Amino acid sequence: MKEFVDKKYKDVLEAAREGEQRCFNGKRWDGQAILVVVDAALDSIGLNYFQVVVPRVSRFYEEYVKMGQIACLEDLSKLAPQDPRLRRILNNDRAWKVAIDISAELCQIKTESGLESDFAALKLWAERASYENWKEDRIGKIAGVGLITFQYLRMQAGVDTTMPDKIIKRTIERDFGIKAEDNIQFIKRMETLSKEIGYSQILLCWAIWLRESDIKTSSWEHID
Repeated sequence: MKEFVDKKYKDVLEAAREGEQRCFNGKRWDGQAILVVVDAALDSIGLNYFQVVVPRVSRFYEEYVKMGQIACLEDLSKLAPQDPRLRRILNNDRAWKVAIDISAELCQIKTESGLESDFAALKLWAERASYENWKEDRIGKIAGVGLITFQYLRMQAGVDTTMPDKIIKRTIERDFGIKAEDNIQFIKRMETLSKEIGYSQILLCWAIWLRESDIKTSSWEHID
């Protein structure tokens, strides 16, 4: 199966490895937890990732994070979804409420654990969280945070797991014949597939996203 993956995804594997290493090394969005959270929140409402989410997260960074206006999770946690600065980036209260509520929970984790950085709080949560019990998790309980967003946050924090979105599930069923009764079982099947192939789950997900989105991999370095 490894040979199949190498052949089918040969044109995006290098870019997928870059995405994988950014996750494992805590360098997604240059390791800025606030951007990881905004990324996940905007992605949670089904927007096209490469065409819509990425440009708007980049804009959020340029206009607010870089300028020091909304520079950390605490800053974001204190805003209302209707804040005109947020609405300038994306006019969607639901997405911003998700981002604000996640930020508030991570700020609490940071304080409770005596951590020095926002990303450390995100990473600590991600490593301790369980997808099998995600509905009972403090972030999983947030309205608007489904299992897909839950898993995506964990992946961006460096946990090797799977985001069971429709693109990943459709492609895995088509290419590997893997079907599952539900999303939990799908994640478990992906864990097994990853071990059999010898590629991380994160790399497999990135390869599928890149291929199915038909993104020009030469522009990958400009994504985040």
